[in-house]
Amino acid sequence: MLASSESAANALRVWGYSPSDLHDLFWLSKEVAIVRPGSREPISPDARLFLLIPEDKLFRLHLRFVLDQLFWIPRAMYLIGLHPPARRKSAQNPETNMMPHDHNPETPDAMTVGHCPSVTEPAARLALTAHRPIADYWRTISPADNVWMSLRRQYPDFGSIKVPGIAYAAHGCQAMNYLQALTRDWPDPETAIAGITRLAHRVHGPKGFDMSMLKNHTRPLWIGKGCNGAAADLTATVLPDVVPVMIPTASNIGRK
Repeated sequence: MLASSESAANALRVWGYSPSDLHDLFWLSKEVAIVRPGSREPISPDARLFLLIPEDKLFRLHLRFVLDQLFWIPRAMYLIGLHPPARRKSAQNPETNMMPHDHNPETPDAMTVGHCPSVTEPAARLALTAHRPIADYWRTISPADNVWMSLRRQYPDFGSIKVPGIAYAAHGCQAMNYLQALTRDWPDPETAIAGITRLAHRVHGPKGFDMSMLKNHTRPLWIGKGCNGAAADLTATVLPDVVPVMIPTASNIGRK
């Protein structure tokens, strides 16, 4: 691990982005905007769907189940409950296809890291809607209120569905779990994140990164340097191993 302390895990940033930032960018790359109660961030005009989530959670789930329901039984929105995904065995690892679309990269289930408690939360809840006014209303609700009751009262034309999925805390070891899974879920982050590129098969990082510095690391790899490549940070973060790697610069060449 980059560090054993919870504070170090909380401070982790890859390419200058926090786990929550990367979560939101991943979903937006699928034209799904993540919207949190009380948020002041504008909703992307490129989004076609809106996933309404609690402010402190990250989610992996397959939206196809919900989209099928929206098509056949239209509602203003669907409230989504999660249940633990079924596991299927492969020659190497138990795997769970948690992708929100149909392509199927390797997706090992990353349920725990070290002594991190289970990240599966059966009571986790979120909502999906295609209506921007509902997403705008969700942003006006204070996180201190009963957000789900407020949403149901304002928009009573809703359906409910339960789908396989995993909820993670946005900080600490559960956020690290999420990032490890995201490296497998997202095969092309360079399409949404400026300054990075595909360095090799299932390896992404800053343009010009010297791949010879990496040896015997399990792929897929996300290699991050500083804040969007800022030279002030001399370490690269490698996921899913999360190992610090020194970047040769004028300030550290020759150091032991």
